[in-house]
Amino acid sequence: MKIITAPGPVSYPLILATGEHKDLDLAFGKGGEEHNAYAITDSLTSLIRSGLRIDIVTVKKLMFVYPELRGPRIAVWRRGSAADVLTRALLDRGGLRAELIYADDWPSVLNMLNTGNAQSAVLNLGILEHDGEFLEDLVNAPGACGAQINGDPQYFIDVYNTGIRIARENPVDSADYVVSKLPIKLPRDFVLNILRRVDYGIYSPGDISGFIRLVRSYVDKP
Repeated sequence: MKIITAPGPVSYPLILATGEHKDLDLAFGKGGEEHNAYAITDSLTSLIRSGLRIDIVTVKKLMFVYPELRGPRIAVWRRGSAADVLTRALLDRGGLRAELIYADDWPSVLNMLNTGNAQSAVLNLGILEHDGEFLEDLVNAPGACGAQINGDPQYFIDVYNTGIRIARENPVDSADYVVSKLPIKLPRDFVLNILRRVDYGIYSPGDISGFIRLVRSYVDKP
């Protein structure tokens, strides 16, 4: 079964499952590139941007605002990313004005905050532990990442649950394995923190019509 996945946290259980599910054909890419794969996984924002469905939510509690939402400058990971889109939506909801400044990697986002170049930052659990509200909660999103599944979802559910189980049984070795298979370079501790802290699972997205409208209203804005 071919599954196309973005190389972010949504992919980690899939990577881990390849050892037990030999028929899993895992390819890294973006969902809009091939709609006919069995499943496509990405951030919920990216799935919506690509015109794909959200059939299952697989990642919750990933990104958060630290220490609180305030300007005049907010550090965010990558222009056009889910972090960018949802932060702009959150600012508008709160009637706040701030300049968003961008970095291409998560450690640089935190560094902007620590050096005073930004007064707040949108971080994820790979960088810093967090016990408060998450960005998805603040914009009424059903989660952070998920999948479109073209066919019977049971195979995907079994594969993803296998990866979650492996990560829970041995997170350290799992992080090493994920880092070795990713097409991008990431610090091993970043991946380990994600595996230990993020809420992985198989969740129903529920009624997401409002969230879809929210994302679509921002993805094309400059």
